[in-house]
Amino acid sequence: MSSCRCAFAQPIRWAGPAAGSRSTCRKFEEFAARGLEYSPVSEILIEESVLGWKEYELEVMRDKADNVVIVCSIENFDPMGVHTGDSITVAPAQTLTDKEYQLMRDAAIAIIRAVGVETGGSNIQFAVDPSPGA
Repeated sequence: MSSCRCAFAQPIRWAGPAAGSRSTCRKFEEFAARGLEYSPVSEILIEESVLGWKEYELEVMRDKADNVVIVCSIENFDPMGVHTGDSITVAPAQTLTDKEYQLMRDAAIAIIRAVGVETGGSNIQFAVDPSPGA
């Protein structure tokens, strides 16, 4: 059976009877039809599922002079799909490659600037596909 790792949500409502994920094409079609039926605007959002991906966080601080510091990296012991508040975390992250860390650092700096945090800290979370070559 072919794989279709997708997550579904209706616009406006991110939960409800037609929100969730499906992993086979047959279930995908059934779930999409049900989502359209429940949607008040006859639309659904379909995204690639990140269930099972590795989850990391960077604690980032920025000051008024645009100095940015990565305070620490955090690795969630549990994969995506387990709520961050329910997951065991380790700091600093233990399984990040240097390349992954540098990409996350650059993205976190761009995010804290784009969001407009001028003074203070932010927790910025990332999902990394554990598949080889991803």
